[in-house]
Amino acid sequence: MDRRRNRTFTKLAACTGLALGAVASTTAPALAEAPPKHRATPSAAGLPTFDFGDCPTLPIGADPDKWRCEVHVATGEMRLGEAVVPIRPMTITHAEGPLPDGTTGQVFGALHATPSPTSGGLLGVPGLPERAPLLGMNVETKYGGWFDFLSHGTSAGGLDVTLALSGPLLPKDCSIGTAEQPIRLTMMRKGPNEWISKDPPILKGTLWDNTVAIPAAGGCGPLGTVLNQRNGLPSPGGTNSITLDGLYTFKTYTQLGR
Repeated sequence: MDRRRNRTFTKLAACTGLALGAVASTTAPALAEAPPKHRATPSAAGLPTFDFGDCPTLPIGADPDKWRCEVHVATGEMRLGEAVVPIRPMTITHAEGPLPDGTTGQVFGALHATPSPTSGGLLGVPGLPERAPLLGMNVETKYGGWFDFLSHGTSAGGLDVTLALSGPLLPKDCSIGTAEQPIRLTMMRKGPNEWISKDPPILKGTLWDNTVAIPAAGGCGPLGTVLNQRNGLPSPGGTNSITLDGLYTFKTYTQLGR
């Protein structure tokens, strides 16, 4: 997709829920070209069900035949300081298309992610949560209020996220990153995207970011200091990473009947 100036960033939902993502995702791979007509369509058996229920409302004057809703589903891994977090299936939905003035617009729909357990729990000790569940800790990726999924070259755009931390000993507002100071992901493609289906159109690809800086956890009560010290937070860029293996599909708003 050619690089284009985006003058409209509309946030319609800040949702629960990464290539990090993707991360996410995050995101899954962005469409670069139409599916090749000469390539046979592989079986869609085993593919996830893509839910278009979070497709956002279009900007005033947008052409539903030229705007499309894009759904990205990704899994992967986050390395946050000393903590390693497997990313369970995460879904990101957004829309993009031409605006009446000829520029390209984007509208965010939703980010949904299942809380993922860290390998070392509160104290950053691998295997500790299995031996002492009370010291377990989960990480849930949430939308941080900004995104830009217009890709160029190997860049797949960016996404602001916050990481909600939960566990038996943690207060409900414990998190890494806040709405005022979110974590900014700058995702790059690892190799070319692969068409795995033409009908429905589905692409497969891997995104990663090894430059992201991770702030200290906050709102975690008296355990915050221990959590940060044992997990190496804050952690500067270059020492953290996120990898997302994702699938991506889309429909025009005309196809959606909207």
